[in-house]
Amino acid sequence: MTKKLLLAFLTLVLAFGTKGVTPVEYNSFWSNWYVQAGLDMSLQKPYGYKFSEVFPNGKTFGVDAALGKWFTPELGVRAKLNWENGIGLFRNDHANWLAPFNQPGVNMDKGGYITFAGDVQLDIHNLVWGYRQDRMWNFQVFVRAGVDYNFGVSKGSPLIGLGIGSTFRINERWSIYCDTAFQGVSSGHTGSEGDTGVGSGFNGFFDFNVGVQFNIGNAGWKIVE
Repeated sequence: MTKKLLLAFLTLVLAFGTKGVTPVEYNSFWSNWYVQAGLDMSLQKPYGYKFSEVFPNGKTFGVDAALGKWFTPELGVRAKLNWENGIGLFRNDHANWLAPFNQPGVNMDKGGYITFAGDVQLDIHNLVWGYRQDRMWNFQVFVRAGVDYNFGVSKGSPLIGLGIGSTFRINERWSIYCDTAFQGVSSGHTGSEGDTGVGSGFNGFFDFNVGVQFNIGNAGWKIVE
């Protein structure tokens, strides 16, 4: 699965190419940083379980925070922290597939789980159609790698994923963002086989995020004529 995710990302890069890249003057290292804060919903997909049953069994909610930087109009990186199923306000009865399995409320009572990941982002609009400072909507694809820790079973796991996202410009400083990604994790996320009833094969979860983005300092690039 890891190879498939990376292959899909590389295929997108090769398919779009760099035909629309706009020549720009590169700013200082401290330019084009941003922060994000938002809410998310995750859908757990343990190994051997049917995705058609995920909504009544694997649905959780959480909060996200991120810090990112665009090195060029096309290429950026982002560090993202997610705290899932740990806030009482988000309690629901559809988290049976979040370890410890089939013990509703136990995972939340123990603190839920956290993920910390780094994303490498490609802005498809700027890559294909060229950079525009006043563009209202930008579409991105990204690959992700990181770790997670499930307080419910006191175990951690490496994490790798692939996602898409969009930003909707409000003004020079503020935007609305939304992302969705699939993350693959090991059986550490779901606990041991004896505790959860799942195999040690591929486990994963989808997440869907929406929130606000604030651009720090100088934002944008000067186009070279």
